[in-house]
Amino acid sequence: MKRQYFYASLFVRVAKGLAVLIGFIGLGFCVLRYYQASIAADAVAYKPSLYLQQALNSLKDAFLTTEQVANSFDRENQSTSLSFDAPHFAQRINSTDDFSQIADELSKVDGERRQLKESIVSRFETLVKSIEEKLHAYAAILQSSPSPTPASSGGLVADASASPSPTAREESLFSSKLATSEVDQRHANLNERKEFLKALAGEAENADNRVILGEAADQLDRLAKLLPEKFDASTAVSDAASTSRGERRTEKGGKVLPSERVARQLDQLRSRVRQTMLTSWILDDAFEQAVNLNLAEQEKYRTAAVAQKGIWLSTTARILIGLLATGLASLVIVVFADLVQTQLDTATNSSTVADAIDSMRGSVTHLSTSGAALQEAAQVQKNGDKRAREDSNH
Repeated sequence: MKRQYFYASLFVRVAKGLAVLIGFIGLGFCVLRYYQASIAADAVAYKPSLYLQQALNSLKDAFLTTEQVANSFDRENQSTSLSFDAPHFAQRINSTDDFSQIADELSKVDGERRQLKESIVSRFETLVKSIEEKLHAYAAILQSSPSPTPASSGGLVADASASPSPTAREESLFSSKLATSEVDQRHANLNERKEFLKALAGEAENADNRVILGEAADQLDRLAKLLPEKFDASTAVSDAASTSRGERRTEKGGKVLPSERVARQLDQLRSRVRQTMLTSWILDDAFEQAVNLNLAEQEKYRTAAVAQKGIWLSTTARILIGLLATGLASLVIVVFADLVQTQLDTATNSSTVADAIDSMRGSVTHLSTSGAALQEAAQVQKNGDKRAREDSNH
């Protein structure tokens, strides 16, 4: 092979090895991209929150404590005790299923929390509602009667006095964030309403109603013992007096039957007692904190999952492009090597054919020269023979 085809022939010889080398380089690039994506995905991956786990554990402890206090109160109050399973939360929260389980468990705890609250005031509300229904029925009878007889209003509120010192309890239902002034006001509200019920009981003509109202007043005493022991008697008396004046002001204006007015007062009384006894519980604070943290961590998990998905999608696209480019480069090298080999073969064949033609041309020329010489020799021989005959004739 001629010298001018050296590099072309060298390229043809190393083409397959070069294509394999480029394939390994492309695979190495893809592996490197995968490793980098793994590191980036781990960096943005969601990390389980210690604060959420602590909040859930606090909620569980608060729920068990609240259930214990409520059941103890119900037993002392001769009410039906409630029994619930302790909340169960996953020990490691790092998946969508875990957050779904936490949300379901929190929803269950919320329902059981409401039932515990209702059990605390259920007996008191039953007693007061029974009196309300009787007063509404009596008012309806008076309104349908042609000449209604005046009924005792029963709406006079006696001066509030300090309730007995609440019995100390190992656990409390109420949050430690409850200020002393708020505790005093709640005690005052219960004392004022207890005196209101006692005043109604003293004015009631029906013995059964007196018993019911007296028992309702006793229920307020029992409820007051659940409140924290931060209590200022002077503040209670002042708050009770101001509350009483406020209620009397709301009664002015409009002609309302005394029984109807007292029924409305009892309805307001029940609402105020619920507001006093069923708010600012330790369980409420723990539940709200757990719900808020769960929502915040769930959003963090969603954001981390989206970021991870974006990293893997980008990496997958780059890996596919790298594999495609590697395959195309290797194919181009192999195909180009085949083309070069074809050109080399063509050039080699052309050179061989040219040499053959040159050889054939040389042979033809030699044969032509030899034939001319033979013809010339024959002509000379013929001429010699002719002269010889002529000489012999002479």
